[in-house]
Amino acid sequence: MKIAIVTGGTKGIGKAIVLKYLEKGCYTIIIYSNDDVTAQALKSELDVQYKNKYEIIKSDLSNIEKVKNTCNIIKNNHKKFDYLILNAGVTNRNGFDVLTIDEWNYIMNVNLTMPFFLVQNLSDYIVRGGKVIFIGAVMGIYPHAVSIPYAVSKAGLHMLSKQLVKHLSPHGITVNTVVPGFVDTLWQKDKPLEQRKRIENKIALKRFAVPEEVAQLCWDISQNDYVNGSLLKIDGGYCYE
Repeated sequence: MKIAIVTGGTKGIGKAIVLKYLEKGCYTIIIYSNDDVTAQALKSELDVQYKNKYEIIKSDLSNIEKVKNTCNIIKNNHKKFDYLILNAGVTNRNGFDVLTIDEWNYIMNVNLTMPFFLVQNLSDYIVRGGKVIFIGAVMGIYPHAVSIPYAVSKAGLHMLSKQLVKHLSPHGITVNTVVPGFVDTLWQKDKPLEQRKRIENKIALKRFAVPEEVAQLCWDISQNDYVNGSLLKIDGGYCYE
């Protein structure tokens, strides 16, 4: 049985990825940071069909010691794994004039710094032919009116994935980044209807993506041995202007 690791895997895009890889027969390690209620709800949901085919680990992915401890738990329990999907992400919509250094550093740690150290700590345990998939964002490509640190961290993540190609390709491991546009998750559902309509009007398909569409792209990448070093946009034809 192949093994997948998914960070930020209890809600939104991460949950959809977890369900896709379980559906495809993978044992799935789900990592989340702090929302115990949502994690317990997911456990109850998964136990109906996938009992004993997954595990859930709580870990603060902004903290290097917690990241190292989590990696040690995984390495102690599993000799090798196949897929590492780095989905965990946070944002902060505070304005340019009020954003603090602690807020900036927290976004960078979760979205960019700790994904690097997760790969660094786990790379020796990825099988030859394994896949590393980062979840980026179109805000890391196009300027946006809000959340400067989120956009910068995702742009850095896009470059990180390309930098890692040369390090991991000799081991038969590919590295790619899925770059979603606007996806119908809780991050988007709380936006006013008028704002959502403005966004939809900038998307050629005139709708937000659903998380399952992003999850399907992740799975497709994980089954293709020649896609490597790519940023794969899934944005419905979004134009930021």
